[in-house]
Amino acid sequence: MTSGKPMRERLVGTLWVVVPIWFVAISLIRLSSYLPYQPGYDGMLYRTATIDWMQGRDPWTPPTEGAAFAAPPPTLIAMIPFALVPEPVARVALLALGVIASIWMIRRLKLPLWWLAFPPLVDGLYIGNPHIFIAPLLLLGLAPIAGFLKVYALAVPALRLDIRALVITAVLLVVTIPLLPWGQFFAEWPQINDALRRQAGGTGLSVLATPLLLPVALAAALFVGRERLAWLAVPVFWPFTQWYYAAMALPAVTPLAAIALATPIAGATTAALIIMVAELYWRGRSTGRPELLRWGPLPPWVRTFSRSGPADPEGRT
Repeated sequence: MTSGKPMRERLVGTLWVVVPIWFVAISLIRLSSYLPYQPGYDGMLYRTATIDWMQGRDPWTPPTEGAAFAAPPPTLIAMIPFALVPEPVARVALLALGVIASIWMIRRLKLPLWWLAFPPLVDGLYIGNPHIFIAPLLLLGLAPIAGFLKVYALAVPALRLDIRALVITAVLLVVTIPLLPWGQFFAEWPQINDALRRQAGGTGLSVLATPLLLPVALAAALFVGRERLAWLAVPVFWPFTQWYYAAMALPAVTPLAAIALATPIAGATTAALIIMVAELYWRGRSTGRPELLRWGPLPPWVRTFSRSGPADPEGRT
C-alpha cells in the first residue's frame, strides 16, 4: 500500500497538468471557429424570440438563415429581463452574468479556477446560451427558475428526489399556462423538433448518437449513483444533446471523465460515464472508501474538491 500511494500521487499530479492543458487547447480550437461570429449570438436569438412573443408574433418562426429558437414556452418568461433592454445592453449583461455565475460556481464547488477553461462551459459562455446559468441556479437551490430557463434542468431535482422544487415548479407552470403560447408550440412541434435535430447535427452527442452503447450507459449510470447521475443525465441521455450541455455536469464530474466530456464527438458523453465508473472504482480501492453504487447523499470524504475527487453538488463542507 505504501508503494502504491506514491504511484497514485504521481498519476494524479500528472492528471492535474494534462487536464487543464487539454481544456485550454480544445477551448482555443473552439473559439477560433467562432471568430466570424459576435459573442452572445445564441442569447440574442432567445431575446429576439421573447420580443416576438411579447409583441404577439410567433417566436418559433424559422429564420431565413442561421439557428432557430426551439425552446419550450417557459423559456420566454425567463428571458423577459433581457428583452426589456436594448440589444447591446442585453448582450453585455448576458455575457457578463454568465462569466460571474461560472466563477461563482467554480468557487462554490472548490474547483481550481482553471476549470473555467472547461470547453463545454467556454462554448456556452461565448455564444451566450442561457444553459450556462443552469448549474449555478441549481446549486443556489433555485431549481424552479432553472426549470423555466431550460426544461431539462428539472432532471436534476427529479433524480435527487427534491420533491419541494418539483412541486413549486409544477405550480408555476400551471399558473403561467394562460400567459404562454403552449398551443402554438405543440402545433409547430414538427418544425421545432426538426430545428432541434438540425442544430444538434442529427442525434446530438448523447448516447442516442451511439444506440449500441445504451445498455452500457445504463449500467454505468447505475454504478455512479443517483447524486452524480443527476448532473450527468442530460449530457448523456437527453435527445439532441449539444456540446455545451456538458457544462451542467461540473458539480459531479471527475477529471478523466471531464476530458471525455470536453471532446465534441459522438459517444464522448457515454465514454465519460464509463470512465467515471473506472475512476470512482480506482479511488475507492486506493482510499478504502467505496464510491460506486451510492444512491443516497454523497459520503463525507467526497464533499470537498481535492486532487482525487469532485465537490459535493450541494457545496457542503
